[in-house]
Amino acid sequence: MHFVRSHAVHQRARDNNGNTQGVEMAKQNRRQFVGTSAALLGAAGMRLPLWAQLAANGSSPVLPVLLGVDYYPDQTPESLWEEDARKISESGLTNVRIAEFAWALMEPAEGRFDFAWLQRAVDILHRNNIAVILGTPSAAPPPWLTEKYPEVVEVNEKGEKLHPGGRRFTCPTNATYRRLSLVIATEMANRFRAHPGVVGWQIDNEFTLGSSPRCYCNYCRAGFQAWLRTKFGTLDKVNQIWGTNFWSQHYTDWAQIPVPLPSGGDPNPGLALDYGRYQSFANASSLGEQLAMLRKLCPKHFVTTNNIGVPYDQIDMRELYAKLDFVAFDNYPGFFEMILREQGQSGPQLSQGISSMIAMQHDFGRSILRKPFLIMEEQSGKAGQRTFSPQPAKGQVRLWSYQAIAHGAMGVNYFRWDTATFGAEEYWHGMLNHDRSKSPAFDEILQTVKELKSLGPEFLRSEYEADVAVYFDYDCSWAVKIQPGHNKLTYAEQVTTWYGAASPSHTGIDLIGPGSDLTRYKIVFAPVVYVLSEAQAEKIRQYVRGGGIFVTNFRLGVKTESSQIIKQPLPGYLADVMGTTLEDYVPVYAQNPHVKFGETLGGAEVECGIWADILKPSTAEVLATYSSGQHSGKAAITANTFGKGKAVYVGSDLHAPDLFRVLGTFAASAGVKRPIDVPMGVELTVRKSGSKRWMFVLNHNGEAQTINLPGTFKDAVGGESHSGATQIPAYGVLVLTT
Repeated sequence: MHFVRSHAVHQRARDNNGNTQGVEMAKQNRRQFVGTSAALLGAAGMRLPLWAQLAANGSSPVLPVLLGVDYYPDQTPESLWEEDARKISESGLTNVRIAEFAWALMEPAEGRFDFAWLQRAVDILHRNNIAVILGTPSAAPPPWLTEKYPEVVEVNEKGEKLHPGGRRFTCPTNATYRRLSLVIATEMANRFRAHPGVVGWQIDNEFTLGSSPRCYCNYCRAGFQAWLRTKFGTLDKVNQIWGTNFWSQHYTDWAQIPVPLPSGGDPNPGLALDYGRYQSFANASSLGEQLAMLRKLCPKHFVTTNNIGVPYDQIDMRELYAKLDFVAFDNYPGFFEMILREQGQSGPQLSQGISSMIAMQHDFGRSILRKPFLIMEEQSGKAGQRTFSPQPAKGQVRLWSYQAIAHGAMGVNYFRWDTATFGAEEYWHGMLNHDRSKSPAFDEILQTVKELKSLGPEFLRSEYEADVAVYFDYDCSWAVKIQPGHNKLTYAEQVTTWYGAASPSHTGIDLIGPGSDLTRYKIVFAPVVYVLSEAQAEKIRQYVRGGGIFVTNFRLGVKTESSQIIKQPLPGYLADVMGTTLEDYVPVYAQNPHVKFGETLGGAEVECGIWADILKPSTAEVLATYSSGQHSGKAAITANTFGKGKAVYVGSDLHAPDLFRVLGTFAASAGVKRPIDVPMGVELTVRKSGSKRWMFVLNHNGEAQTINLPGTFKDAVGGESHSGATQIPAYGVLVLTT
């Protein structure tokens, strides 16, 4: 199988609003919407659909599904609100998300608030049995604010000050902006805390997804200095950890410490890495101020925010979501398609690439809190601003909805109800066209909503079980950006390639990080673990010693957590586990060496890509050698038995089909099995409850595909029985039960 490599994946040509929310279980309070789901839904005046009724009457908590749409009464004539609410309700949708970009209407001048229009909108939606998720509007300040307080505007990585007029142009550190954001959010909470139509909150909108994802202003510099003082305590420690004797950077006062703006040379790697950490802290702490207020004033409401996940890495999503009730991500597959087509992909390879990227985002959303997640914004039509993505083909919107549920989503909100006729997002198409006629996907969405409601309570109790983990570490991603070693090496590309190469061999993948428990997985795939602390290394050591299989590749353990080079033979802290050291590491620019696989890997000869670690095994077995170039005959891939487990070092950069062979070999040896074989571009995902399985077979191809079923299965949606050769139509879905 082929998975598309794309260092451009972390870029997204998008500047849009909105999202959606879901309900989630927690501890006998606001976060346990399940168990108390009937009470909360009833308090909201919300129509209890089949799955929620069953959940409320069941003996154990069940997570109800939210199926909604993003709605903008602030952009819609009030004469249409009643009609919209009625049609949303008749469509079977259960909730809307509103107001996340309406600050100027809610506070037309500082300290003067007007919620009457929003109250009328919420009242109308409530009368039509539509639950409301309110968005706090701090992603887009009103003109009066930036005119009165111009210092709140962000400075980009070139040192240029941004200008008002778009969105996400404010500093996450600035105390004035944070105060004013909290004021408007608090006024909203006080006004709607007791409204029976409101069930939850979205804080802000898509943190860091602006033209400048990080701020470098003087407020951030002062905040960074304060954060460093808390982290390190003394300047002596800062100087030691960063190695500031280099280039005469020794600091004698906290105020001397800069931010990594252009300075005639590259910044200190330790400073640059810590600045990435600080920017995550600044955004998370800004969110935390609004969260603390909402917890206090609205204890029965859930709280989340929306973003996109890996491989986009400008902010640590694990830190951002740590205290929220659940993760909510946005999903716009059309942008993946645009990027991959620009790279020359087509046919099944394109389908496989798109589906893998979406799946990786979903798996990350589920893995952050190890809870069901929500798709806050699901693409429902052409999407974009200056240019926009293709119109989803017939069946694709339904397919994407099922893909989210298959990976553990508790709901989907479609973006948006009616397409805007003014503003920067006029071409971000929704369920209704510009003339308010039905969009091409309108009836498809209604069909999907009806089908998802029919899955029933046992399915909702099911879990997405993962035997496989892919390791994603923000520190590694940021450190590789600072010093990639090769102009084509990106952490994002490596992770997406490894995820894609691993996915055909699994029944479930989690996206884990440095704090994750490894022992729950049969095998862990960890590309480019460039930054490695002693504590992380010890977790890996104990995992392998206890019987786990750990598969990694080049640039392993090069840096400490302070971004200093390890003072030991590479791979540093893991040399004993891997059973090898490095003779050399080689960025490859021309005359790519070949790699000869040994018998365990099938004996093929393949090409090495952009990097080659030359391995010098001590206790490890050689599984592949370089077969050309100056390092011919030297070890390229090794496997070391360590305790009860095995550690595999893939020293050469492999192209996706060859990497698939390597990862698949070790997944099989770990006991990871597929219940059904599927062709390229067809995704298989499994959810389980006891002995029962729901196998989602998702055809991402534009042509029908045939699978061979090893037995008789029932389609949980249509009720038909299937066995043997079974055809799935283009962009079709089967939910098979045993």
